[in-house]
Amino acid sequence: MKGCRLLVLWLGLAVGGSPAVVAQENPLGGIQLLPGYKHEPLQGIDSVVGRIVGPKGLVIQYEIGRIPRGGLAFGGGFVNAAKRAPKNQLRLYREQQVHGHPVHLAYLKDGTLIVTFPRSIPGKGINFRTKVTRPEQMAEVLLMLLGFPQGAPVK
Repeated sequence: MKGCRLLVLWLGLAVGGSPAVVAQENPLGGIQLLPGYKHEPLQGIDSVVGRIVGPKGLVIQYEIGRIPRGGLAFGGGFVNAAKRAPKNQLRLYREQQVHGHPVHLAYLKDGTLIVTFPRSIPGKGINFRTKVTRPEQMAEVLLMLLGFPQGAPVK
């Protein structure tokens, strides 16, 4: 039943809901951070990594990688983490179009939420990952992340 309520919230936001909160702008692809959240770019070896940190300790990690186009891959390649989540650990998996871009969502039994945008950045994909323990955390994460494809592309 909990998965059903989460799906309803997610679909409602994806179909056209938008946060009524005046949000602080984030340079990560135009994501609008909710008040108190901060973007922290980190140093990756062969991909773009970072995190979004909330005022009450919630951390959303992300990784942006190149989409392989055949041939040899030498690291930094994008892997769709939501689609690759182990089936026996899934509480919920959905694929949806948001602002004309595909988004894949996996919610695991341990509370891990993976939101993947496989083609929202030209030639790149992005995975967001966090662990949610309360429904309000789930709502905050989705309010921020489902605005991602609308923003300016990440360089």
